[in-house]
Amino acid sequence: MFEAKTRLSEICDEVSRTQVPVTITRRGMPLVLIEPVPGPRLSIKERRAAYMTVHGSDEKDDTNDFEPTGRSREQSTFRIQE
Repeated sequence: MFEAKTRLSEICDEVSRTQVPVTITRRGMPLVLIEPVPGPRLSIKERRAAYMTVHGSDEKDDTNDFEPTGRSREQSTFRIQE
């Protein structure tokens, strides 16, 4: 059980990657079964594309999300006292 507690993230990653369940035991007796969630594993891009297919987008163009203000450091409203 101690090993499972110290390596839980690693065990979960392995189960997710290999799709093979792992049984955690205490003194040789099965205690917990960690098994992968059924279904395909999609990348973030694939999940976003699926979402956009279902829900669409209200945004006209998301390639230019940020417009800098054009203010320089000297135009700042605060001053650093020296």
